[in-house]
Amino acid sequence: MTMFPSPYNGRNDVFWIVGLSTDIRHATKVLPGARPPGEWVPTLCQRWIRLPFPSLAGRVPTTAAIHEQCSRCGDIAEQQECSGVIWDF
Repeated sequence: MTMFPSPYNGRNDVFWIVGLSTDIRHATKVLPGARPPGEWVPTLCQRWIRLPFPSLAGRVPTTAAIHEQCSRCGDIAEQQECSGVIWDF
């Protein structure tokens, strides 16, 4: 069987998300949508945050206006040479 190479091999991505009841973005290596809403996930700074619930179709997520990022997550992401992706639900 021939396998096509994955464009994601070797990438070190983090996803900047705003957890439930928080007002700052944290970086996580957990792929958004890979776990159910409300589940606890670890962040780079060793905090645990709950994944938010998706916004209704056609609405802008309320977290889209939050731009502040956890400085500790940012430092760790930089040390690990991670590519960051802003992710809103």
